[in-house]
Amino acid sequence: MTSKKLAVLVAVIVAVLPPASLAQGTSGAQFLGVGIGARAAAMGGAYTSIVDDGTALHWNAAGLSRVDGHRLTLSHVSWFSDAQYQYASYAAPFGRDAGIGVALEQGGADPWDNTGAGSFETGDFAGVVGYGRRVSADVGVGADLKFLSSSLGDYGASSYAVDLGVLYRVNDDTNIGAAVRNLGPGLTFDSGTDPLPVTMTLGGSYRWHGVLLSMDLEKVNDLGATTRIGAEYAPVRYLALRGGWIGGDETALSGLTGGLGLNWNERWAVDYAYGSSDLGGTHQFALSAGLGGGGLVAPASVRDEENPPITAVPKSNLTVISELGREVMVEAITRMGLPEGSRLHIRQVDTHDASWLIKSIILEELTSRGHAVKAGLMAVSQDPEDAVVYEIAYRVVYCQTSLPRSWRAWVVGARRFERRTAVDIRFELSDQTKAIVWAGGVQRERREIIAGGRIGDLEAPGQAFASPETEHGGWDKIFEPVIVAGIVGGLIYLFYTSRSTD
Repeated sequence: MTSKKLAVLVAVIVAVLPPASLAQGTSGAQFLGVGIGARAAAMGGAYTSIVDDGTALHWNAAGLSRVDGHRLTLSHVSWFSDAQYQYASYAAPFGRDAGIGVALEQGGADPWDNTGAGSFETGDFAGVVGYGRRVSADVGVGADLKFLSSSLGDYGASSYAVDLGVLYRVNDDTNIGAAVRNLGPGLTFDSGTDPLPVTMTLGGSYRWHGVLLSMDLEKVNDLGATTRIGAEYAPVRYLALRGGWIGGDETALSGLTGGLGLNWNERWAVDYAYGSSDLGGTHQFALSAGLGGGGLVAPASVRDEENPPITAVPKSNLTVISELGREVMVEAITRMGLPEGSRLHIRQVDTHDASWLIKSIILEELTSRGHAVKAGLMAVSQDPEDAVVYEIAYRVVYCQTSLPRSWRAWVVGARRFERRTAVDIRFELSDQTKAIVWAGGVQRERREIIAGGRIGDLEAPGQAFASPETEHGGWDKIFEPVIVAGIVGGLIYLFYTSRSTD
């Protein structure tokens, strides 16, 4: 690269993109430091422990483990020096305990000439794919892979990067998150290579009397530590007010942030964020859509407002399963529309550990309504008065009690479990000619919070479907958050005390 071209290139970097040279250090691909998502930006970027949508591909890939339903996010950022950035992401559940996401980010500054050598265009692009998974009821992990491309005038470079993240749910109100972003080779422009802005964050959030408070500690490889603080409050259901603060000795982005969000039908949301700093103000708009699933709300496993009530005197697991089985059968009989006093034969399709219980419930419910019921092998009767008119074939799809999560109110507080009981049965009703006249499935589910000391009393010995396994509740469980935070905190400390790459 000639000295004249190098001077022009440096001038473009310094004057056209001041956030790159002043606010984010000397690494390349500085657009990766642009906070994505108006909700996150309004809260000062203190989002590592909160994210649960497609913007997890920017903040913390572990947030994909919390995605509930199909989530689409479109964001536009008006940055300094006429820089504009657009971001689009899509995230969805992937199986029962995981989520996947894809994102595209594109932007740059208008053509600019400060040397008389002609206008130079700048442009940046990132394509991201990610995966997150819950490894336990309270812990989620995630990773994403980025393809990066950047251009400055006639020069371009591309690279790739990897993000890693973890989320830990301490209790209903408290979450901890940590992430390492932009691990990968640098961008090589002609003969020079700029390292990527490797970023490590450790954050926590706490919901206090309806106010969500969050705080992140952030360290970029070539800058000092940055502190991010955010808050969110919803005075009414469809309005959220947000504020935040960014502080750091080596960042020109220090200043206050704020914004608001409007949502309706828990499906659509519009968010706005404003940030003030020494370089001026930034604006960000975002449109979010919940396409199916749970809409624009967090999953029930991390949502305290939809937690089921605590059951003071819980029923046994077998009793709850029986009650749900009866509810299923009552609805199925109603939907079948059986004539009064019908002669029936019931036939079990496949086997299940709870088949004996479901069979007894079906027999009791049908006979209590005056139907003549036969089970087992169906013998051919010569007496028309005794001939079977209908056959009910049934298959137990799901019949189980589980304990999907447990927690302590505080580190040494009383332990509690969420008990989830579900029954799902498929039916086929056929007539004497073997023609199917009705088919369908009926499901029932019940969720309760149970005190830890009562769990063992509710099990049914010898019946695995009514005796769910519980997590160990000893000191290893109590110190789990301490261990997670200690490991991540130690890594961040290494970055805090390392020399600058300048």
